[in-house]
Amino acid sequence: MRAWLLKSRNFISGIFLLIVIALPFIFSALKNAEPVDPLGDAPSVTIPLKRAGRLFLIEARIGDQTGNFVFDTGASKLVLNRTYFRKDLLVTDEAASGITGNIEKVLQMRVPVIDLPDMHFENILADVINLGHIENRRGVKILGLFGMNMFRNLEMVFDLKRSELRLYRIDKAGKRIFAGDTLKTDLTCPVKESGGVVFLQASMGGKSVDFCLDTGAEANVLSSTSSKKVLSTVSITRRLGLTGSGAGQVEVLYGTMNDFILAGKSLSPMQTMITGMEALAQAYNYPLSGVLGYDFFEKGIISINLVKNELGLCLAAEDEQ
Repeated sequence: MRAWLLKSRNFISGIFLLIVIALPFIFSALKNAEPVDPLGDAPSVTIPLKRAGRLFLIEARIGDQTGNFVFDTGASKLVLNRTYFRKDLLVTDEAASGITGNIEKVLQMRVPVIDLPDMHFENILADVINLGHIENRRGVKILGLFGMNMFRNLEMVFDLKRSELRLYRIDKAGKRIFAGDTLKTDLTCPVKESGGVVFLQASMGGKSVDFCLDTGAEANVLSSTSSKKVLSTVSITRRLGLTGSGAGQVEVLYGTMNDFILAGKSLSPMQTMITGMEALAQAYNYPLSGVLGYDFFEKGIISINLVKNELGLCLAAEDEQ
C-alpha cells in the first residue's frame, strides 16, 4: 500500500495546481495478509463511497467508533490509524514503505468486529500506523484503510460515477451467487494477485507495462526507468514536488499518457506522473512499472474478480468507440 503526498510548487496562468494526496504504498506486512471472509446473509451489498478529493471513503464501525476508511486496492490488508487505535498493540519487525522511502515500524492489533451495512468481519489482524498526514491534507477524519484482503473473496464493482462499491458473493468458480444484476463490459483483461495486491499488464508504445491497480492513488504513476518507447508516449506538461511520509522529497514530471492500450483497446489520454518506483517494486516484490489510480478508475465501471483473476471495464462515453 502506501502513503504519499503530492504538492505542486508551480503556478500556471495564475492557477495553483491542485494538491494531490495519494495513499498508495504503505506496504505493510504484505506476506502476512490473512484471508478474510465477510459475514452476513445478503448475496450482494451496495456501499456508498464518500469522496475526499480523489480519495474514496467507506463508512464502517469498529467498537464504539464509526468513521471513514479509505477504499484502497493498493493495500494488502486492513490498516488502522494509530491516532484512534492505541490499545492492545503488537510490535512487528516490518516497516511501512513509500515512494520516498521507509516510514516507520508497523504495529498490529486484533480487531474483534468491523461492521459495514449488511456485512461484517470478525477477528481481523490489522496494521496500525500514523495516517495523520492524510487527515491534515484532506481535512477529514480517517480511521484507516480497507485493503484487498477485506473483499478478495467477493466480486467488486467500483462505480465512480454513482460513487458506490457493489460487492457480490461468488462461488468457488467465481460465479455470482446472485445473478440478477449483471455488468456488460467493453473489455476484459487478466489480473494477477501478488502479496495481496492486484496487478495488470497494459501496452504503451508497443511495450508491455506492469501496473498496480490502486483505488487509493489520486494519480497514475509511471516509472522513470520505463523504456524510451514507453516514456515517449507521455506528453510532459510540468514538474511537481513529491513529499512522502518519510523525510525524503523528489521532483517528478507530470504529463499525459497518449498511448495506453488495455486488452487490445485504446483508452483516451490520462494524466500521469513520472518518477522512480524502485522502492515500490522492491516492497511489492513485483516488476512494477506503474500505478493506475483515480484517472484510470474514472474511465468507467470496473469489476474485479480474483477467483477468475479477471478485470472487466464498462467504458464511459468518452472512451466508447
